[in-house]
Amino acid sequence: MHATLDDKLHPAWLAELRSAWHKFNDHHLGGRLRPPVLQIDGGERRLGRWESDARLLGIAHHHVWNHAWDEVLATLKHEMAHQYVDEVLGGDERPHGPQFVRACALLGIEAHASGTPRAREADEQSKTLRRVHKLLALATSANRHEAEAAMAAANTLLLRYNLELPTGGPPLGYAARRLGSSAAALPLDWKLVGAILAEFFFVECIWTTTYNPRRDRHERVLEVAGSDANLEMAAHVHAFLHASLERLWQHEHQSLSLPAARKREYTAGVLLGFRDKLRQERKRNAEAGLVWLGDPDLQRFFRGRHPNVRAMAKSGVRRSHAHEAGRAAGQRLTLQRPVHDERGPRGRALPGPR
Repeated sequence: MHATLDDKLHPAWLAELRSAWHKFNDHHLGGRLRPPVLQIDGGERRLGRWESDARLLGIAHHHVWNHAWDEVLATLKHEMAHQYVDEVLGGDERPHGPQFVRACALLGIEAHASGTPRAREADEQSKTLRRVHKLLALATSANRHEAEAAMAAANTLLLRYNLELPTGGPPLGYAARRLGSSAAALPLDWKLVGAILAEFFFVECIWTTTYNPRRDRHERVLEVAGSDANLEMAAHVHAFLHASLERLWQHEHQSLSLPAARKREYTAGVLLGFRDKLRQERKRNAEAGLVWLGDPDLQRFFRGRHPNVRAMAKSGVRRSHAHEAGRAAGQRLTLQRPVHDERGPRGRALPGPR
C-alpha cells in the first residue's frame, strides 16, 4: 500500500519542489543555477542532500510527509545554497563555511536574516511576556469582574510595551509565523480570529497559500508578522480563542437547545462579542492617552514578504438566536493563561527577507 501511495504522491511532490526551485533560483539567485536532478529519498537519517558529482538534490520522504511545507522549502533552500557554493562560488573549505553563509544570505535563510533583536529589546520582551502571562493567569478566576480586570490590565500592558519601544536606532527585529492548520476552504471562525489578531494584537496578518503534500493540493494558512513578543502573544490568543469556541459551544448548545447546524452562527457571535469587548477597552485606553498609530517598519517588513497583497473577501453570518447567544458569550470571554502541549508551540518561526 505504501508503494502505491508513493507512486501516486512522489511525482506530485517533485513537481511542487521543481516549481519552488525555479522560483527561488530566479528570485534570489538571478537564475544562475542549472536545474539539478530532484529526488525523493527514503530513509530517516537526513532531511535533504546535495551531491555535486551527480548534480542530485534529494529531499527525504519522511520530511515531506511529517513536516509543514514551509519547513520542506527551507530544506530545499539549504540544499540550493550548497549547490550555489559548488557551481557558482567555486566551493568552500568547510561544508558550512563563509561561502555557504554568503549563499544562505542570498536565499534569505540566515538566522539573523529576519532581524536579531538587540540585547535590551530581547530583555524587555522577556520581562513583558512574564508580566503578561502572570496577569493572564488571574483570568482563570471564578470571579468574572476579577478576570475581566486581569485581561484589561494584560492588554494595556502590551499596548504600553509597544508604545514605549524606542523610535531611534536600527529597526526592530521582525519575524513571521504560521498559526493553526491549513484548509482549502476557510471556516468563518478562522477568518474572524485572524481579523481580531490583526486589529488588536500588533501583528500583520495574511491568509497565504501553502501546499498540503498528504492531500496533494494547495490550501491557505494564517501567517502573522511582528516582533517576537507580539508574535508570542498572537500565538497564545489564537490558540486560546479556538479552544474557547469549542468549550463554549459544547457547554451551551445543549443548555440553549441549539442544533449542530447553528454552530457557525454561535461561534461567530462569540468572536464578534470578544471583538466588541476589545474595542470598548481600546476606547478607554484612548481616553487615557494610549493610542497605537501603527509600525511603519513592520508594514515594510510585511510588504517585503507579500508585495501583492489583496484584501480577503468578507463572509456574512445570519443573525439568529444562536448568533446572539454566542455574541453575549464572547463579551463574557476572558483570556486564560497559555496552555502548552507536548508538541510544542503551535506557531513556527519563518525566515524573513533581507
